[in-house]
Amino acid sequence: MSYGFYRFCRILTLPLVKILWPTKVVNKEYFDNMGGGIVICNHYAIPDTLIPAASLYKKELHVLAKAEAFECAKIANWFLRKIGAIPVHRGEPDINAVKEVLTVLKEDKKLVMYPEGTRNKEGTKEMLEFKQGAARFAIKARKPILPMVYYRMHKVFRKNYLYIGEPIYLDEFYGCRHPEDFEKATEIVYNRMADTRKKCDEYVESLKKKKK
Repeated sequence: MSYGFYRFCRILTLPLVKILWPTKVVNKEYFDNMGGGIVICNHYAIPDTLIPAASLYKKELHVLAKAEAFECAKIANWFLRKIGAIPVHRGEPDINAVKEVLTVLKEDKKLVMYPEGTRNKEGTKEMLEFKQGAARFAIKARKPILPMVYYRMHKVFRKNYLYIGEPIYLDEFYGCRHPEDFEKATEIVYNRMADTRKKCDEYVESLKKKKK
């Protein structure tokens, strides 16, 4: 698949994204140094994907998105597909989505997922229980998971922070197939994400203290 269309759209929208949602990316080296794997993030709204696209995903983007977004119109399906989005039917087995995800990971590329499975419309820092998808894919493809956390919900023209934590390796679960193993792996991912949230808050608060 050619990602020329994605790159064209990125260049076109990059200045607007940076103006509307100014966001400092912290620990960008973790993203740059990791090869293929799953990138997970807390989920507030559409800018959650636009901001990393502008700051991190310069050549191509692969993101898991709800199938409903693709089904609202033919042009929506065409556009989302062209920029690298993969449709998934939530709450039911989706073999096609699984195949596409594993293909991306086996090609040593990065895939974006929102493990809570839905948006945090309240804009709070508390995370919902994680779905098992991220852990399952990471174990199946034997790839790391990279946690990212937004400091707060996006507001136009308000500075925000995207904090990247250290990669999560689930080597101990490689080859596992039992449900309890996936539960344990998902719990590990959740706890590491919570730790990334804590470090994000500490980082931003330390900056605020320096300015006083």
